[in-house]
Amino acid sequence: MCSSDLAFQSPAPRIVFGVGKVDVVAQELKLHGVKRAFILYGASGETLALRIAASIEPAPELVPLSSRSISSEDFKRATDLIQKASCDGFVAIGGGTPIGLAKAIAANTRLPWIGITTTYSGSEMATNWTYGKGAEARQGSGSAALPATAIYDPALTLSLPPVLSAQSGMNAMAHAVETLYGEGRSPVVEAMATAAIGHLSRSLPRVVAEPAHLEARTEAFYGAWLAAAFRAPVGVEHAIAQKVRQRFNLSHAGTHAVVTPYAVAFNRQAAPAAMKTIESAMKTDDAGLGLFDFNVRLGVPTGLRHLGMKAEDIPAAVELVGASPIANPRPVSKADLLELITQAFHGEAPRF
Repeated sequence: MCSSDLAFQSPAPRIVFGVGKVDVVAQELKLHGVKRAFILYGASGETLALRIAASIEPAPELVPLSSRSISSEDFKRATDLIQKASCDGFVAIGGGTPIGLAKAIAANTRLPWIGITTTYSGSEMATNWTYGKGAEARQGSGSAALPATAIYDPALTLSLPPVLSAQSGMNAMAHAVETLYGEGRSPVVEAMATAAIGHLSRSLPRVVAEPAHLEARTEAFYGAWLAAAFRAPVGVEHAIAQKVRQRFNLSHAGTHAVVTPYAVAFNRQAAPAAMKTIESAMKTDDAGLGLFDFNVRLGVPTGLRHLGMKAEDIPAAVELVGASPIANPRPVSKADLLELITQAFHGEAPRF
């Protein structure tokens, strides 16, 4: 049945998906009117950056990032280059840090950029941006942060190690499952999220078992895009994972992988329709336990303690997460957060 009441806004980026599509960067820059570009990339992106640079005229400046975080220093280097070289657009290659920095640059300069993502996290489809730490930290949200074109070339994920692939895929899964019970959901986002769960649950075990299997990589990447592209506002999983991983310097994707089963189990009674959808897509009898068992099957860490968090950090985490309102189908008290974070810390099967 079609709902008569809904709100939906299509995301801005143009999507180019398929094996070998990384070779169309020059054409995409031309499409968006970019005549002088530079290329941002992280520690593992130099070879690909050189390959792309060779296809672009005039030759773009190469900007390797100096930090694993989205730093003020790298933001300043890039924005200074824009002024010095009269750049009117750019390319970003990689996962969370290069893509995150690209969003911050675009939001503050209004320049078009091409995103070449090499993980399944979906950051390129989120309008929020941030850079810097402490007093220098800046953040915001808006469509100006989004890429003009996002390129998904599954061949670029072949070098992503199995455990990192699984964690990154579970980060995408977190977007999908929370979309099913998020505020502002619609039949459009529900359909995309449901398809994403199915694709990810089928493909990720094969990616882990056979990392060079291009068909599995392609399906996982497609599922990750679906999960990110039409997300509804998210709930307690993202509230916990985003703040805890930032505060305690934990793996971004790894933290989402850990927290997702507990958040879903916590919401079981409050979002029965979403649970049935997750269970059907994953072919499991219990959404929260099914996601936990899926983590075990993928061989990823199941507890925050395995990522480096300490037991004495739990009270601070509860206060940090509880300091802001959380949009969630089930109200979340400080006592609930203590139980959620404690269970996620120990990494045993969720109990709600």
